[in-house]
Amino acid sequence: MMRFPQTLRRRIKDFHESESGSSNIELALLVPLLAVITFGLLTFFQAFKAKTQATRAATVVSDMVTRETNPITPEYLAGIEGLMDTIIESDANPEYRLTAFTWNKRSEDYRVRWSKERGDQPVLTRTALNEVADQLPTLKHGQRAILLETWVDYEPMTNFGMTEATTFKNFLVAAPRFVPQLCWMGANVTDPTQAKC
Repeated sequence: MMRFPQTLRRRIKDFHESESGSSNIELALLVPLLAVITFGLLTFFQAFKAKTQATRAATVVSDMVTRETNPITPEYLAGIEGLMDTIIESDANPEYRLTAFTWNKRSEDYRVRWSKERGDQPVLTRTALNEVADQLPTLKHGQRAILLETWVDYEPMTNFGMTEATTFKNFLVAAPRFVPQLCWMGANVTDPTQAKC
């Protein structure tokens, strides 16, 4: 068995029991580590907050639209835009698209009744709607539903943990609650019976 020389053992023991030294070294090692952890947590907290606000805004708007008994108008869409601006802090111009659609049993596909957007996204077409058919519920022939899609941009405040801008997308489908269908009445239509349903 190999034995350490007596003097080496004594020096190791003295070093182990010694309480002298400088706390500056520990501080110099720990401060950068704590700063990285703190900024990383702040970055993820802010991203989580932005995602929560985007989801909350989409849920509130979807719930509001499904309770509507009057036709949707351009003024109503402007109100949705203002509401989303109020709820969402991370994006000054959140985008959304509101689409009323139905199921056609004869052609075995979804049909867009009307679609309106605010932002850079195009209105939803029949082809584009059927491309996301796996995300849509099963409907009876002629049954109506409403699809709300939102896009909220988020730019991280620091480069700790998240280095790229992110877009939080929400995709919500709901049925009108108090009327069988939700209609659209454009700015030039004054008679509600002429609304597109």
